[in-house]
Amino acid sequence: MLSLSLALSALPGYCSAADAAVAAPRQEVMVSVPLSRLTELQSLINRQEQRLNRLQELLGGQSSTLTEQSSSISQLRQELITAKSSLSKPEQIISEQNKSLTSLSESIKQDKRRMQRIKRQRLLWQVVAFGTVTIFLKEKTT
Repeated sequence: MLSLSLALSALPGYCSAADAAVAAPRQEVMVSVPLSRLTELQSLINRQEQRLNRLQELLGGQSSTLTEQSSSISQLRQELITAKSSLSKPEQIISEQNKSLTSLSESIKQDKRRMQRIKRQRLLWQVVAFGTVTIFLKEKTT
């Protein structure tokens, strides 16, 4: 029935304008179509249906491919987020280690200054003690 209705729409020259005006929308119209033309139209319809089926298959394949690609993109985004967070952890550790190193370096400098001060104080007390002993010994010998 579908092929006949397509054939009728494809052959407007076979049906006169008067017949179309007289025919009501609900009435069936009988049209004579040469068998060769009908066969040609059916062949054309079959080829178009085959093309339509191939296009639907291609679209179905592309749809599944797009779905897979979308899934891959989502997975890659998640991996990128994970990689970024993994990169921030070592940076944070390095920053903390730098703070520790700076603090330790400052502490070492302070310890060196304190040791030098203690050394100078000992030297000063040694000089004072030596001077006192020397003065004491001179006074005893005199």
